[in-house]
Amino acid sequence: MAEQKPMEEAQRLEFEVAAEEVEAAVEAEEAEEETLLLPEEAWSTPQFMETLLRYPKAFFTDVAEEKRLSTFAKRLFGLSTVLLGFYGLLMGLYGGWVQSLASMIKLPLLFLATLGICLPSFYIFNLVLGSKLKFGQLVVLLLYAVCLTAVICASLAPVAFFFMICGSSYHFMVLLHVAIMTLAGLIGLGGMRGGLRFLSEKTGKIGTEKIFRFWLLLYAIVGAQMSWILRPFIGAPDMPFQIFRPIGGNFFVAVLKTLWQLLQP
Repeated sequence: MAEQKPMEEAQRLEFEVAAEEVEAAVEAEEAEEETLLLPEEAWSTPQFMETLLRYPKAFFTDVAEEKRLSTFAKRLFGLSTVLLGFYGLLMGLYGGWVQSLASMIKLPLLFLATLGICLPSFYIFNLVLGSKLKFGQLVVLLLYAVCLTAVICASLAPVAFFFMICGSSYHFMVLLHVAIMTLAGLIGLGGMRGGLRFLSEKTGKIGTEKIFRFWLLLYAIVGAQMSWILRPFIGAPDMPFQIFRPIGGNFFVAVLKTLWQLLQP
């Protein structure tokens, strides 16, 4: 009897712990469901960016259910244009105010033109690989990736401005902006990948992960070459202002040359 009491006590404690874990899991699930049902005011223009960043699953849920697609597309497009324009304005300051105004227009054009070029292939991959996502849902997801990229670029703009006023060299500033936009692009595409995964789990539609892997490389190459075609964004101090430079070469060779020149004594 003396040995049986400790065993019963241990079993009782195990049962209580298991019950608490189940209760905690239920509460967490209920809390998550509540975050997916946000009031309409949460998606109003003043709160849109904060809601988008704080509750991405609520956004993906509405996309999966085809709610507010038109509203989302307009606000993502507008927010991306404003934030990328702001970053382009700061980027071009190194080459003067005229270059700054030109870059303010060209940087949003870079991302949105890349999206437009790659959207048809993304939609066709979507059909071929078996996913049933509609065209409007894909457009919103791509705009979400661009918008997230724009938010990260804008948040890192003070860092770029700091190095610019410290008298950093032209080649250093070029590589710094390339690094910032690469990081921002990876975060944006990572957010989009999370959205595709969520839609797969939410709707049971197949193929979205495969689509992303096939399309990501294409998007990166087109975006990089588009940035080369629309250059300059910063403006070389020893060259006169040009809206566009002659087309020739490619982005990847130019980055390697810039890195080599930066490392020269």
